[in-house]
Amino acid sequence: HGVVLTKPHVVELILDLSGYTEDRDLTSLRLLEPSAGHGAFLLPAVRRLLQAARRKGLPPSSLSKNILAFDIDSSHVERTKHALLSTLRELDVSQTTAQKLVDAWVFSGDFLLAPVSGVFDVVVGNPPYIRIEQLSPVLHAEYRKRFTTLYDRADLYVAFIERGLSLLSPQGSLSFIC
Repeated sequence: HGVVLTKPHVVELILDLSGYTEDRDLTSLRLLEPSAGHGAFLLPAVRRLLQAARRKGLPPSSLSKNILAFDIDSSHVERTKHALLSTLRELDVSQTTAQKLVDAWVFSGDFLLAPVSGVFDVVVGNPPYIRIEQLSPVLHAEYRKRFTTLYDRADLYVAFIERGLSLLSPQGSLSFIC
């Protein structure tokens, strides 16, 4: 699936560069991670979001719309959900609320084909690096039909950039490792 693991210091830098910083009111922002993998971006983003909510006196239960993440590999989704659940529990979020948040935030599916509503203020991640020619002919054709940037010899991360930009708010920031 074109998986390349991301080092924690790179994640922190990308979150900072994208403006998803602890000094901002993150409770008013929506963050999208279209290729969640093992949760490298989500875990620190959730820590930052919880800290911002506590500063504002907001309960964690109010944060279900602040994050959306996808991964095509269901084993990655389960691993990420488990890690998020542990992180939320470490941050004193009740088991019930933690489970509801994790279920609202992380989904198994193909980000490039999944229905996504609304716009996002921050889009971050490490998209997959796969030559489109290596995909099944049916998927190859569907991606080419949906994404104008996939022409000639293309890499799938280009479609992630195109889709991420299409979901970005006018003042938003997209920060991918490419």
